[in-house]
Amino acid sequence: MKFFLSSLLLLVLTLPALAQSKLKTSNSTAFFFRQRVDVVAFAGYAYRLSARMKLTAPDGDSANANVFSVVVGAKDNYLKTDSNFGRMRARRRDGQWRTFSHQGKLPAGAARLAIMGQVFLNGTFGFDDFRLEVETAKGRWQAVPVPNGDFSAARADSASGFPNNWRPLSLATGFRFGTATDAGNPYFEITGSGVVNYGRNACAGHTVALNGVKLYYETYGQGEPLLLLHGNGQSISAFNNQIPELAKHYQVIAVDTRAQGQSTNGRQTLTYDLFADDISALLTALHIPAAHVVGWSDGGNTGISLAMHHPQQVKKLVTMGANLWADTLAVTAATLKEVNKDIRLVTFMGPINKQARQARPLLKLLRDYPRLKAADLTGITAPTLVLAGEKDVIQDAHTRLIASSLPHGQLCIFPGLTHYAPREDPATFNAAVLGFLQARL
Repeated sequence: MKFFLSSLLLLVLTLPALAQSKLKTSNSTAFFFRQRVDVVAFAGYAYRLSARMKLTAPDGDSANANVFSVVVGAKDNYLKTDSNFGRMRARRRDGQWRTFSHQGKLPAGAARLAIMGQVFLNGTFGFDDFRLEVETAKGRWQAVPVPNGDFSAARADSASGFPNNWRPLSLATGFRFGTATDAGNPYFEITGSGVVNYGRNACAGHTVALNGVKLYYETYGQGEPLLLLHGNGQSISAFNNQIPELAKHYQVIAVDTRAQGQSTNGRQTLTYDLFADDISALLTALHIPAAHVVGWSDGGNTGISLAMHHPQQVKKLVTMGANLWADTLAVTAATLKEVNKDIRLVTFMGPINKQARQARPLLKLLRDYPRLKAADLTGITAPTLVLAGEKDVIQDAHTRLIASSLPHGQLCIFPGLTHYAPREDPATFNAAVLGFLQARL
């Protein structure tokens, strides 16, 4: 949930820049749209938001529709109070209109209320009659206009194709949108078709018992085997924008690392060497002598460990945002501070919160591991491409040290991108990976 909320807030706060440039299309299981309503005059007041939604979806699908509201300050900062994040969800798939609502409070400093709609997976989704009210006196509610909240303005925005006053947060493959009518009443309709729920795809998913855990993985495409290893606290879905392209050229095996996604956990302390042993056992179980490996963040660390301790199983290795140790020479001070803060929080919440108890070992992994030296890399025989963003949380000098310490290392720094380059610019990331894997070295 923390990752989802962070991603949603990132979209809210970066939308003005997106609206001024050409929106990129990405592969995603979700489609977002929004508008902002001026609420400066109502800071400190309670508010309530309602909307009508309907959903028609295939049986057995996990499709749903959502409406969110997030309070934004004058400087486009998310105002972090417990009451200003609201959510309503439509799950029933019978195509019937239903009204949903939630309430919150506009804190001091509130400038705008970001009202967002979101659809998930395949189906036909309808949105209509967005209404916002504030409580100006006890029991007295005043309407605040939501421009084109009923989608009656027929003209679409020429840049996005959206109804007036609404904007997409991003464009996603597999989703179509437009204004429709129901008994003469206009509403906004989004259709999802052929959207793949990576990480939750029963058609491609498998589970194997090894090393005291059950490891979940999904396979796509044909050709030489290519392992995808995700980052800390993530899952197979982190590679939404990589799997479709890579599967055109390879047999992609995307794995949920132990204690993450749909894989279970054992009693051992989590380390990258342990993760690498799991991946080695998985390849053995699948009767795959060796595979290419692409690892992002923690997945990159696991890939390095796999290439060190099980070199015969790694053909080529790609690491994105990997590190050898965890101090300010390797990772930005702000990142380490955030990790330590999160550890204190989940330790405090652990006795009463299951998610906190599950998150603590993963956060301690970030703080305590890996424990390598640059000289440890000299035994890696696999050709290795070392990737990082120009604005990565991994220090630039550290990334360059990794590349230069590898006997067959190559370096690529993505200009202007961060630790999340695979999501920020999938085309550039995918091209770098494919160019390296397909090159004759």
